[in-house]
Amino acid sequence: MLAFAFFNLFLVYVYFLGDSLTYLISWSKAVAGTSAVLLGMSLSLSSFGYYFDFLDRHIIYRKYFGLVGFWTALLYSIMLLFVNPARYFYGFFENLLSADFIFGLSAMIIFTFMAIISNNWAIRWLGSERWRFFLGLGYVAYALLVIRAVFIEGHLWIEWLDTVNGLPPARLLISCYAVSVLLFRASVPIARKVKGYKGIQ
Repeated sequence: MLAFAFFNLFLVYVYFLGDSLTYLISWSKAVAGTSAVLLGMSLSLSSFGYYFDFLDRHIIYRKYFGLVGFWTALLYSIMLLFVNPARYFYGFFENLLSADFIFGLSAMIIFTFMAIISNNWAIRWLGSERWRFFLGLGYVAYALLVIRAVFIEGHLWIEWLDTVNGLPPARLLISCYAVSVLLFRASVPIARKVKGYKGIQ
């Protein structure tokens, strides 16, 4: 339900940006935004749990936010094959060493691995400590997506910041959100050291 709500919000946003909803690229942007928000919610829950004890009982939803975020990210990846086949389908191997592919594929490999081990047998097989470590790589994957966004649209962000004309690019907003998620997580070990308090991992 949340994914559907976010998807529709992003559709409305890209429409007001001037994109036509008759084009697949507009729908792919909405799917990408939905994925980014859900993955961010999944990664943020443990951080919120550290600061707000009453949220600990909701930590289980981290798995479901993460899985739906992964599947929508996978859908977005598939949509790219149709949105820009010359680059992502026919020219896949020619562009394999580009920043777009390196950061995007690396992030998807990590998220795919996380989705595979998001179950009880994986905890028993890997051990809880190693399992936690591998799930923590989600922050690395999330950061890689931000770096990918900078390489793809950084010049457009600079142009918009110079003029501040109209709504900001959707990917800029999503990247700002992603950076806030990463900074929020980074605040946890800092707060733990300052307060000398051992919180949720």
